[in-house]
Amino acid sequence: MDTILFVLVAVVVTAAIVVVLLRYAFKWVNVKNIPEKDIEEAAKKLLSKKFEEAENEVSNLKEREEKRLMELKRESSEHEEILIEREKTLNKRSRILDGKSADLEVFEKQIKETSKRIENTRVQLKTELEKISGLSREEAKEKLMKEIEEDLKSYEAKRIRQAEKNVEAVAEESAQKILVESMQRVATDYVGETTTTSIKVEDEKVKGRVIGKEGRNIRAFEQMTGVDVIVDESPNTIALSSFDPLRREIAFVAMKKLIGDGRIHPGAIEECVRKAKNEISQEIKKNGQILAEEAGWPDIDVGLLKLIGKMKYRTSYGQSLMSHTIEVIRIAEVLAAEIGADVDLVKKAALLHDVGKVLTHRIDSPHHHISGQVARKYCLDEKLVNAIEAHHMDIEPQTSEAVVIYLADAISGARPGARKDSYEQYIQRIEGIENAAKEVGGDKIEEVFAIRAGRELRVVVKPTVVSDDEAIVMAKKIAENIEKTQSYPGNVEVSVIRETRAVEVAK
Repeated sequence: MDTILFVLVAVVVTAAIVVVLLRYAFKWVNVKNIPEKDIEEAAKKLLSKKFEEAENEVSNLKEREEKRLMELKRESSEHEEILIEREKTLNKRSRILDGKSADLEVFEKQIKETSKRIENTRVQLKTELEKISGLSREEAKEKLMKEIEEDLKSYEAKRIRQAEKNVEAVAEESAQKILVESMQRVATDYVGETTTTSIKVEDEKVKGRVIGKEGRNIRAFEQMTGVDVIVDESPNTIALSSFDPLRREIAFVAMKKLIGDGRIHPGAIEECVRKAKNEISQEIKKNGQILAEEAGWPDIDVGLLKLIGKMKYRTSYGQSLMSHTIEVIRIAEVLAAEIGADVDLVKKAALLHDVGKVLTHRIDSPHHHISGQVARKYCLDEKLVNAIEAHHMDIEPQTSEAVVIYLADAISGARPGARKDSYEQYIQRIEGIENAAKEVGGDKIEEVFAIRAGRELRVVVKPTVVSDDEAIVMAKKIAENIEKTQSYPGNVEVSVIRETRAVEVAK
């Protein structure tokens, strides 16, 4: 329709233009003397032609627009039918959903009623069960918990047995191979250290010169060296007694010089003691160099060198610290190489792990803590420090190297003949192991015996209280408690014995 209007407007505009042109034509005709009649006819023909063309164009446009309108109506009708069909489908679904919603409400109501009936039935059954069993709810619950606990103990015992079998099957062969190989490589002789050193003399006259007039020589010697001189216990022997091996060694060297020189008086004693200290100082440096070379540490600090050199004159449970340290270095080296640990770090940690024992008479602290403090003083790596101070497991080992040091130290100390306890220490260790078992077992234990110098613990339990499965669990817990609370060389084998005896008397 817009196109038709546009055509009509165009025709009107054209006619107007023609009229204007005709006016100019009349003027021109008047000038040229052309008849006006001819001009009008020509104009009429032109206008008629233009109107005819316009009508044809308008007719064609009208026909096309009508066709387009018909097509639009057809498409609109189709869309309307589709919408009507969709509306019918939605109405149908809505009716179905309304029906299902009603069914669900009915079903929910039935479920609530059923649940209520089940709860009532459960209460009735509970009441009937209490009457039949003669037990209240709490009593039944307690009985059930006891049964479950017994089952769990049995399961725990089975799991422990299975775990032990698996561990033994996998680890025993490899562990034995590594440990035996390391111990065979470092077989070391042990010399039990004592608190006295004896010096042989040719005759009793030497003893008299050592004592001096009114005992002045012996008093001067004891004052300068800090050791006790014993001259009356056995003939032809002078004994030097001291709990400090370094002092005892200085006194031994000084006494040998005095006896060899023959001139014994306070001045000579002072000179010999001074020379003996110088000699021992050089010996300490040599010992430190020996240990440093053993550990592969040639550039060790001089202060540490002198400190570790004093290990020769310190003992632990009667064992020379220097010998013990050399053995720990060798064992640790083998173990580290076998498991792929840092061998260089392990050897350095083994060298310094017991250096704190040299200073225990000055610092009131566990020796391995002192060892860690010494390592930090010389700015050693924290990984090395942890391996040094964690070898008694009261400090958490952070690396495999720290565990290697712990194992090497334990192997060295546990070797038969390597160490010896004093009587008091032995009694304390045995009683501590027995008490650790009593803490776990309590009233369930009848007797506890530590035998084989504390390497085996036998625990006799009450058979009416402890089952076979509980005995296995108890042995495991006792062993763990001993590991946590006691200090001991080697291993402690825990045997829990459950024995039932039937006794009758024939008359």
